[in-house]
Formats: sequence, C-alpha cells, structure tokens
Amino acid sequence: MKTNPFASLALGILLATGFIQPASADYPGWRHSGTLHLLTTPDGANLPASASLTDFPVLVRLHKDWFNFDEAKPDGSDLRVSTATGEPLSYQIEEWDAGKGTASVWVRVPGIKGNAVQPLKLHWGKAEAVSESNPKAVFNPSNGHLSVWHMSNPVVDDVGATDSKDQGTTATGGIVGQARHLAGGQGIFGGDKITTYPSGTGPMTTEAWFRAEQTNGTVLAWGEEKRPCKIMMNFGSPPSIAIQCYFADVEAKSPLALNQWYHVVHTYSEKDSRVYVNGVLDGASTPMLDLPKTSRLWIGGWYNNYKFVGDVDEVRISNVARPADWVKLQYENQKPLQTLVGPLVRAGSEFAVSPASATVMEGKTVGFSAQAGGALKLYWVLKSKGVETLVATDRFTFSFDAGRITADQTATLQCKAIYPDGVRTKDIPITIKEDIQEPDFTL
Repeated sequence: MKTNPFASLALGILLATGFIQPASADYPGWRHSGTLHLLTTPDGANLPASASLTDFPVLVRLHKDWFNFDEAKPDGSDLRVSTATGEPLSYQIEEWDAGKGTASVWVRVPGIKGNAVQPLKLHWGKAEAVSESNPKAVFNPSNGHLSVWHMSNPVVDDVGATDSKDQGTTATGGIVGQARHLAGGQGIFGGDKITTYPSGTGPMTTEAWFRAEQTNGTVLAWGEEKRPCKIMMNFGSPPSIAIQCYFADVEAKSPLALNQWYHVVHTYSEKDSRVYVNGVLDGASTPMLDLPKTSRLWIGGWYNNYKFVGDVDEVRISNVARPADWVKLQYENQKPLQTLVGPLVRAGSEFAVSPASATVMEGKTVGFSAQAGGALKLYWVLKSKGVETLVATDRFTFSFDAGRITADQTATLQCKAIYPDGVRTKDIPITIKEDIQEPDFTL
C-alpha cells in the first residue's frame, strides 16, 4: 500500500500555526517561532523513496518576504533551530543582512528521507541570547567534511584543516552569500603539508560551484605532483569539465557555457571515479588513484600558477564518496531557485492571488500578492509562447517585468502552492500592451 508522505504532517501544521499547543513548551524564552519544511517529494527536491541521508547540511535562505528581521537581533545571534519536537540542531549563519532582509543559514539535519516531508522549527526574539552559530558543529569529519570554504570575506576553511592564504581574490556575489572573484594570477593557497586529506585509494569527494569567464583554467586542485597523486578540476576548451589525475582521469560529457554557475562534484572510491554536473552523473571511469599522505591545495590553479578567471563558491573536500542522492540534494538545495526548503508556514488555509488578472504596458512592472495560509512551498511559473519558466520560489509577492515587445502579447503567470493534502494552483492571465514606439531608421 502506498503511503502519503504528507499524512504525518497534519499535527505539525497545527502546531506551527498555533491551533494546538505542544505538551511541553520548547524554547520558552524566545518570543517568536515558526515552522518550515524540507520536501523531497516530486513537488520538492524529488529524491527516491529509497534515499536516506545522515547529518546533511541543509541551506536555509531566510527572506524578508516571510521572515520578519525586525523581530530578531540585528546580527541574528538569537536564532535557534530545532526539530519539530524541540531538539536543538547545530547551525552556522554564513550571512545575516537585516537591512536587505536576507540570511543564509546552514543546519545539520540528522536524517533526511526520500519522498518525504520533514518539519524544522526556527526560534528568534530573545534580546539576551548569545550566538550559537558554529561551523565546526555543522561541517566536520563526522559527516565526512575535511575542508569547507564558503568563500566569504575573509576566506576561511570552516573545518580548520587548512590555513588558507588569499592571494589577491576579491569579494563578489555568489551562489550562497559571497563568493570570490579570481581575475587571473589570483587564487587561494591551502597549504603544502595537509595531513588530514584522503590518501591512497580514498574514498573522497571534491566539489565546487564556479562561474568561468574564460576557458583553460583550474578551478581547484589538491594532492602532489606525482602520478597518480592529484585531483585537478579543470575547465577546458571548448567549455567543459574534466577531473584530471595524471592518466587517472574522468571527463564530463555535457558541454558547458561561459558566465554560468555550475555545481561540479567528483567522487572516488577504489576504481570508481564519477563526475556530477548540477546534481546529475555526467561521466564515469575506472582508474586507480594513489594519493599521498601529505597533500597541497590550491583554488584557482596549481603550484601558484593561477589561470582560472571567474567566480568560485562553496568548495568542499570530503573523506567519503558522496552517493548520488547526496549530490542531487546538494544541488537542489543550493541552486538559486531551490526546491528543498519551504518558507515559514503562515496561519490559515485560504489560497488566492491578487490581482486575478493584469494588463501592463511594455517596459513597466506589475505586482502580485499570494494568500497561501498553510502552504509548505510556493512556486511562480511564467507561461509564455509555449514555454514554462520557473521565475520565483517561496515568495508571497512577485513583480512581473513586461520588458520590451514589438506587438501586444499575452502570458499566464501561475502561482503553485504545495499543501499537505495536495497541490493548488492559480493562473493569472497577463496582457502586455505595446507602448514604446520603435525607432525609425533611414539609409
């Protein structure tokens, strides 16, 4: 008999919206709390029912659209995260910008199942609270992490395995908070006597987000300059990714593009080398690696020869070969229009969008507002010229930009809300009127 992954949520939703009080009050000193959900169902990150991940670092992106930053301390030091029953969870605040109304918080979740929905609770609003943000509690060898760089300012390995030296890189916007921009001849040196990295035949995982501005550069590399003793993540020409390890290589099959963000993960266990691009297995081979007991590491090059030009974010080295479900969930969770985490659940059950239709002149914008009490997750989808495009997730408001057109057009904006008992949608017809005269050209 098939089970409904939402069935066990009914009590959790009632608790979140205040209709039922928990038997024992958790975090009584905090003035505010709310519940959000992790969705691995087909309407979320879409993991198979067989998936089971342990101690997974979940990225929670807070946004002013559904989190009131004025109710928390200016630096977020009063934030706490717990299970639905109040057990505290380790977390790290990577960034907290109350002025912009955004924050990026990593939460170590003990267990995540496929095709399921799981509540998490946030607590905030305690003036005397002291921050418990702790990167080493979220990322450490017990869940496989040997080095983690969020590429913030300053550049730090949050696990503490390396003493990173920033050699000329600059801060820029990243996939999560800040990233580092490498302009050529710039990079990050992680040291030449690292003894905590995998050796011999592993297992191991090497990963990064990057956006390359030109070809023929090394995103990151570690090991030693001996055969087959190194892992090099190279962005080649034409744009492509190859993990080159002195004739123990594996190459991704799909062509890439310049100036686009990619999440690339290389996993290795004995004679099993795999490369994933944006959460999908894209290449495999059966080489034999023999990594040294002492390693060197560079981000942006190899042996201080920095040739990579572009942006780099979320670099990680692990002492396990991450399974495919882990790699997919990382991508689904970290990509800009992420599918794993929903917003704080609002009270009520009404689902409506205002206005119900709109006419907008080209070059102008029109705003929409959704009432979605009880919804676990929200998607905004634009349907135009036979193409459906996901344009926003987890926003109760959306601004449609008409852009420039050459003739009147129509489009449909769909608001899709995921509820415990199913999916609800509202289709909003939009008419775009031509309003800007095209210039006349004469020869």
